[in-house]
Amino acid sequence: MEKRLKNVFCILAILLLLSGSAGLGSADGDNDREYLFYIEHLLVESAKSMKPTVMVASYVLTPETLMPGDVGLLTITLENVYNSPMDVEVTDIQGAVIDSCFVMSAYIEEASLSGSNFEVYNIYKSSGVIGPGKQVEFPFKIKAPYEDDIYMLKLYVRTENMLGKSSKSVRHYIPVIVSSNGLKMSPRAVSEESIKLEVTNEGLSKVDGVAVVASDIKGMELQKESVYIGEMSPWESALVVFNISSVAAEEQDNSADFRVVFNNWINEHESESICVKIPYHITKSEDKKEVQPATTTQNYMTTPEQKDVAEAKIPGFGLVTAMFLLVVVAYLKGKRAKK
Repeated sequence: MEKRLKNVFCILAILLLLSGSAGLGSADGDNDREYLFYIEHLLVESAKSMKPTVMVASYVLTPETLMPGDVGLLTITLENVYNSPMDVEVTDIQGAVIDSCFVMSAYIEEASLSGSNFEVYNIYKSSGVIGPGKQVEFPFKIKAPYEDDIYMLKLYVRTENMLGKSSKSVRHYIPVIVSSNGLKMSPRAVSEESIKLEVTNEGLSKVDGVAVVASDIKGMELQKESVYIGEMSPWESALVVFNISSVAAEEQDNSADFRVVFNNWINEHESESICVKIPYHITKSEDKKEVQPATTTQNYMTTPEQKDVAEAKIPGFGLVTAMFLLVVVAYLKGKRAKK
């Protein structure tokens, strides 16, 4: 298009030069003026007929991937790709100045976005001018549907030149991925002293505000009930450790539920919770043949059975003590007999 316009202006310029040269040798000045007005009229009409060309230069979706029901921001950059090879300024018969750069500026009559099951919150009408070679951003707030898929959003832009002449409309399709893949968690090591969990970002977007939260804690006491991770890139993993302060030895169901909470841009999410149980070991008492729990952290606990056994083992009447008492008794009896 630029090449064609350049050729038109060159031909018109040559005609002006030829007409000017002919006017120098012509005796009829009126005819020359009419001819110049005719050439000028052609230039004016050519300038008026010029139309800008607008296209999509780039687009950015925030976040990069939407989860079902997420709100996102699709920022589309439009560019007026026309760059005038020459700055043509013409004054018509009525004295109006026609500037090609002015004419080739694109007036945005409408810019809209649509897509299957997508909700689009805004539309742009009479929303400004894009000069030749310039760019303008149009952010669209969207909400994703609740099913995983690759959706095609349709951009429609209607433009005019600055003299009200309609230009070629823009129709552009933009792919958007909706995926429910998020953060997953699995236990790695569980003991009476700590619980180690691995968190993996299986999504396609960077997430932030990642934390592991414990709830429904039974039969034990954790030093912390939440561990903060922060940002996680796609397919990045992190290990978190929950240290255990104490375990109730009399309880067989020592467990806690853990879940991951995170933000996909402004959208809050949490994973399905998993239940982690502390291993339950058993030993048999030699005295009472009773099954009792034994954990490495139960030494501070004392059950009634253990207390009774402990009292029976307090040092007291041993064999040496009994013989000593017999000797004392015999001595006292002998002493009484002599009296």
